Amino acid sequence: MTFLMSDTSPLLVPTAAAPAPGVAEASQVAVVVGVVAVVYAALAWLVLRERTGHRTLLGALADRVAGLDGTPRWAAISPFVQTAAILAAGFGVWWDISFHIDHGRDQGPFGTPAHYPIFFGLLGVMASGVITCALAAKPVPAGSLRLRPGWRLPLSGVFVVVCGTFSLIGFPLDDTWHRIFGEDVTLWGPTHILMIGGAVIALFALFLLRAEAVQVSGPRRRYVFLDVVTGGALLIAFELFATEFDYGVPQFPLLNQPLLLVLGTVLPLVLTRARRGPGSALGSLLVYLVVRGSITALVAGPLDRVMPHFPPYVVEALLVEGVALVVGTSRRFRFGSVTGVVVGVLGVLAEYGWSHVWMPIPWPGTLLPPALGLGVVMGVGAGLVAAWVATRLDDVAGTGTEGAPPVRRGHLLAAVGLAAVFVPLAVAVPRSATPDVRAQVDLAPQAGSSRSAVATVHLHPADAADHATWFIATSFQGGHTHIAPMVRVSEGVWRTPFPIRLDGRYKSTLRLHRGLHDMLSLPVHMPADPQIGKPEIRVSSGSQAAFVDDEQVLRREERTDLPGWYWTAGYGALGLVSALELGILAWLLTRAGAAARALRRPAGIPSGRVPSLTR
Repeated sequence: MTFLMSDTSPLLVPTAAAPAPGVAEASQVAVVVGVVAVVYAALAWLVLRERTGHRTLLGALADRVAGLDGTPRWAAISPFVQTAAILAAGFGVWWDISFHIDHGRDQGPFGTPAHYPIFFGLLGVMASGVITCALAAKPVPAGSLRLRPGWRLPLSGVFVVVCGTFSLIGFPLDDTWHRIFGEDVTLWGPTHILMIGGAVIALFALFLLRAEAVQVSGPRRRYVFLDVVTGGALLIAFELFATEFDYGVPQFPLLNQPLLLVLGTVLPLVLTRARRGPGSALGSLLVYLVVRGSITALVAGPLDRVMPHFPPYVVEALLVEGVALVVGTSRRFRFGSVTGVVVGVLGVLAEYGWSHVWMPIPWPGTLLPPALGLGVVMGVGAGLVAAWVATRLDDVAGTGTEGAPPVRRGHLLAAVGLAAVFVPLAVAVPRSATPDVRAQVDLAPQAGSSRSAVATVHLHPADAADHATWFIATSFQGGHTHIAPMVRVSEGVWRTPFPIRLDGRYKSTLRLHRGLHDMLSLPVHMPADPQIGKPEIRVSSGSQAAFVDDEQVLRREERTDLPGWYWTAGYGALGLVSALELGILAWLLTRAGAAARALRRPAGIPSGRVPSLTR
């Protein structure tokens, strides 16, 4: 593919099909297949030995841990395996994103060292579910799946296996996607969402596993602590979806950030607080701050990569605890919805203030009205979903409360909540690009060098950036990253806050985000990229240039010569797979709760209401 340059703007015109960058070499495919084969063989051996009554090291370890407090052997060690795997994968993702922002694309599944903890972390998630199933022995919880006579699988184990499988499928599908569409250098690519989403959702299985354990052997003190830790892990995991904003290189409208922060706090904290009582939301917050802060220090310190900023969530945790004290948590759905409203307003305002303290892109005041309105919708939706999950876990553990609505009404409220989660994202995610902005670019070389220069741009129209959502200078993928808001000099005149790089592999661009969805970019320097047939782009001092679609600049590797239905089919497939995954997991939770209620139901009590065992 080659590109033509006009005298006024970089005009991107594809003239031939581009080769797909970033695809795996045959040797790397062989390594992946070999590693997966070895792990699967080891898990198969574990299952065979355990199910034929032979002693294994993992089985002996599980028996020893279970003997400490009477925990069922199938619930003894797999939570620790899963937690360690999620931690490794999460660290790998933040490291990997930093690497890509600083250096650009990789080549294949092991193109960067950060891919190793991701890959083995996802393998560990799946393996933890298999361990639960392999070690399953009486007593097993109600509703367990009967695989064969004498072997019933706890639904929490099945839950993790399903999620882990979806995540692992994302690895080969990611390479296939790159071969067809080119490399999508964004966290929100379909296969990336598939990999990350499966691992994130698998964390809910830890809550289910402990509820099943309580059902068969009674509560244990450490379950409270472990649920609080899992709540913190969910805070970390959900914040991962907003990571591009943390680095200052988001490829989607800024409105998505406050919505994701509301979702990522309300759902984990309402669930944890509803299940584990006063102080549990603050405990989960502490886990989040320690782990997330450590990852940031490690990535930006010894690994010397661009710093991943993060929201503190202190206000949100305090709000959850405060709402719980005022309205109580016995009526889960009321607690969840009220918390959603409060966090959707006060939490968003708190993060607005924090964005001006430490985040790379401060939120403008014009973002607040839609962020507050949609944030309330998102918060209520997340609160209802969290309340439904908490209610199902109450059913499984036998710790239901008097305020629980009839089961069918609870399902309806959850469906409404799920819709309320997706509607704000449907509004916020779409991008547009109206290329009606031009600029004269004046470059002042730094200390007489042609390698970097301060750029001053004279915008036409002059007010194009006056009420911008962001107007930022970005130099990245040349080894290090520099990002900061543009400095207003006078009406229509703006200056870069640092000398932008004009050499080597650095990509330097001025990004303009207007309104809710309009995203433009003026590439000042783009290196030649022979692998994808792209020539160098370099704006000369004093020349006129036009802003173009931001996506063309940040995602140069993507192919532009494919029919539109290819993209529709690709993202549609992701939607179907995601719906299937969520449907399976909802069914597992519903089955677990229904089976536990049936086990406890006295004669003459309708199936919609079961008295609490702790009343």
